[in-house]
Amino acid sequence: MHIGIAGTGRMGAAIATRLLGLGREALRAVPTNAAFELDLALLEQMIAEDRARGVRPACVIGNAGTVNTGATDDLVALAAICRREGMWFHVDGAFGAIAMLSPVLRPLVRGLDLADSVAFDFHKWLHVQYDAGCVLVRDAKAHEKPFSEPASYLKWMERGFAAGPAAFRDYAPELSREFRALKIWMAFLAHGIDVYRRLAEQNVAQAKYLTGLVEGNGELELLAPTALNIVCFRYRRAGLDDAALNGRNQEILMRLQEEGVAVPSGTMVRGRFAIRCAITNHRSRREDFDALAAAVIRLGRLL
Repeated sequence: MHIGIAGTGRMGAAIATRLLGLGREALRAVPTNAAFELDLALLEQMIAEDRARGVRPACVIGNAGTVNTGATDDLVALAAICRREGMWFHVDGAFGAIAMLSPVLRPLVRGLDLADSVAFDFHKWLHVQYDAGCVLVRDAKAHEKPFSEPASYLKWMERGFAAGPAAFRDYAPELSREFRALKIWMAFLAHGIDVYRRLAEQNVAQAKYLTGLVEGNGELELLAPTALNIVCFRYRRAGLDDAALNGRNQEILMRLQEEGVAVPSGTMVRGRFAIRCAITNHRSRREDFDALAAAVIRLGRLL
């Protein structure tokens, strides 16, 4: 049995395959194209290869806004492939799932509603305290079946204290679980969904603004297309190879944080170290990104 995945969702998928008892060898990483989207032709080739070897391809995991670059796969095409091949279609909606709240951003993750299951985190872009994850499964019975336990002392009653529309313990591996949904419900109750929609649109607009600053300056280089709210870029200088630039940009990142200018993270994008800005703060202003770009250039020159 094989599970195919592309993008940064592979970390969670690797954990899941071990949890299922399938092992790391059951996970196949599908190469991506220049936009960091799953290569559909290679995926179909890999499915055919698996079947020819007598291995059953079970699931494809697509991405809606990867953690690394914000890239989104062609979810409509992936859904069609999975239906044709009789495979489960899961989407890692790390950042992009939240775009569904906005009519303006929704086209960026078109096809998300075709998935058999979707996972995303409320603590990434909805400002809910860590940790707060969510899994949605289209088929409730398929969701419940692997985790429900028929022990007599866990019997779900028709009435009384142990009653209700669903036994939530039957929807996850852990039997005893925290009430994480409470803080999410309270946040939505206090602020309303429209606030989060507006903030998501604001952050995406700010990402486009920062991208414009990077592309408009010869000392900065964009390392991945800005598909959503994540911008990956670096300082560059003529005559320096990638190894030298990697070291310089890591130093720039640490100094940005130490000086208190900004707190972006770092990542590797096809062997090149990137200053990664995942823009989720509701208090960010355009002048903050002006200051960030200026500081990166200042530190790059200084080093």
